[in-house]
Amino acid sequence: MAHGHVDLSHEITRLKPANKTLGLGLMAVGVAGIIAAFFASGGDHRRFWFAYLFGLAAAMAISAASLIFVMVNHLVRAGWITNVRRILEAMALQLVLVLILTLPLVVLGLMKPTVTVNVPQEDGSTKPETQALVYSWDRASNTPLAPEVKNPSQLESTTAKYPNEQVQPGASRAFNEVIAEKTHSWLMPWFWAARVTIMLIAMAAMAWWYYSQSVKQDLTGDIDISARLSEVAGPLVVAAGLIVTFLGFDLYMSLDPMWVSTMYGIYYFASGTLAMWSFLALAILVLQNRGYLKQSVGVEHRHDIGKFQWAFIFFWTYAGFGQYMLQWYANLPEETFWYDKRGYTTAHATGYSPIVLALLFGRFVLPFLGLVSRHAKRNRFGQAFWSVWLLAFFFVDMYLLVIPEESYSPLFAAPEILAAGGIAVLWLGSFLRTLASAELRPIADPRVHESLASANLV
Repeated sequence: MAHGHVDLSHEITRLKPANKTLGLGLMAVGVAGIIAAFFASGGDHRRFWFAYLFGLAAAMAISAASLIFVMVNHLVRAGWITNVRRILEAMALQLVLVLILTLPLVVLGLMKPTVTVNVPQEDGSTKPETQALVYSWDRASNTPLAPEVKNPSQLESTTAKYPNEQVQPGASRAFNEVIAEKTHSWLMPWFWAARVTIMLIAMAAMAWWYYSQSVKQDLTGDIDISARLSEVAGPLVVAAGLIVTFLGFDLYMSLDPMWVSTMYGIYYFASGTLAMWSFLALAILVLQNRGYLKQSVGVEHRHDIGKFQWAFIFFWTYAGFGQYMLQWYANLPEETFWYDKRGYTTAHATGYSPIVLALLFGRFVLPFLGLVSRHAKRNRFGQAFWSVWLLAFFFVDMYLLVIPEESYSPLFAAPEILAAGGIAVLWLGSFLRTLASAELRPIADPRVHESLASANLV
């Protein structure tokens, strides 16, 4: 085909050194944003950490999805994606940053939860005192009990804040004792911390190995590297898929340990993958506008990426609806309260219902229709518009997964904006530094010319 005879000798495949400096500057801005979020929370450390977790959820989802698809493309020996694979490899390598960002949460998870109560003094005044927060289980009635504190009468009432008792923190819910004991064992602080740390180290190691081997091939021209990367891709894809699922369980679903869903990990992966394709499409457009990869990456590659975007719009919706439909149909209180908190029902208004509707139309209905045509996938402006649109609603999705566990009504002020935005800018700066450290595409991969010959029939 004509694409196979493109002259690549004059193509710019290396970012200017100034981009490394720019990346470092973005990382500094990101760190400053996170620190500012801590102070903006006004001493409400719980709110800060939930805002931090909101941003981390987004960074982790995109990075993990990138690694999985780097390995999938090696596994199936896909040729079309070769010329844009280095961008995916740089995105996947941000799992090292994600590991570092998760460590404070791991340390926090090892600490005993506390609550501040006002302890009466002899002179009639009260004095704030931090006490350990202990959850217990009523074996007679098979229900979890509210947190035990020395002076429960001094705690701020949550009745006004949570009109539905099912969504009150520590509310007694009818639940199976065996399941509750297993949940308690699974979420033991030391076991949880060790598990999360080991899984993230494994993911970061996979990302580093694939990136470093790809860069090594650029320098040596050794085509056997591609064969080795393909040989181990099978078991590593399975391992990475399981790790992403359990990271979703351990870091985000466990925010309410009394609610479980086997679809949660798939939903989290699907959400991150849709955002990954959108970011990849946007990165290519930005690079080409600046004069990079203009010969080796063409409209056929962007068309393929657009098809993946459209496909994962549907897959994300399928995963979310599959989870919702099963629990809605069963209508069990121990399952439906998770949706109740997030405004999926009008029975108990929480303030999140407009966000749910915005997510339904903004991440499924409108982009599904907007990207369905061949023209939309091949049009630069159209793909840029929908990529930015989908990334924006990706953050809405991560917000709805995390923040309702902190507040009955939506919170979106300085702590959430600065923490999530800070992590996003930090991730972007680190990605830019990684991208500027090597060629923008694998120049010695044996499938480069197959990528050039890529064409779409539909």
